[in-house]
Amino acid sequence: MSTRRRILQAVALILAGVLGLLVMLQSPEPAHGQGVMARWGTVGIENENERQLFWSLLCMCGCPRETLGTCTCGTAHAIRDELRAQLADGKTISDIQNAYVDRFGPQALAVPRNQGASRMLYLVPLFAMALGAALLVVTLRRWRRRADEDLSARNLRERTSTASKRDEYDDRLDQELEKLDRE
Repeated sequence: MSTRRRILQAVALILAGVLGLLVMLQSPEPAHGQGVMARWGTVGIENENERQLFWSLLCMCGCPRETLGTCTCGTAHAIRDELRAQLADGKTISDIQNAYVDRFGPQALAVPRNQGASRMLYLVPLFAMALGAALLVVTLRRWRRRADEDLSARNLRERTSTASKRDEYDDRLDQELEKLDRE
């Protein structure tokens, strides 16, 4: 009865898997993160100022943190056109970046600025690496000290056990030699 039950369960599980596979194949849906974003063309960068500007700002359309220099969505094309117009008007790269940050916030920069509270983004990892290195050195020294203590304790035990065994052995040997001498 139990074997029959297991076979029925296995068949039901296989049928459910096949049915699930057929349902998935009949209705292909984009995977999570595959937005229905229109991506077309390539990014045309005409000069070094554009390259520097586009690679320093992120596309804010929902792309996975792509810079304006790599994102090919329609939003990025529109923003690049706006920024080109501002460059043509004579604005500097830093002025355009500041205006972009005012519009979208500091998360719109590809590389955070090294000023104010943003400086902590640079200092905290350095501090964490130094702390980790110090912790590693302390731990390795502690392990080394324990290993040395264990080795010295083992050597001491071996010396004392060897000395006591040797004494017992010597006593037996002396007794046997005495027996031989008497015979």
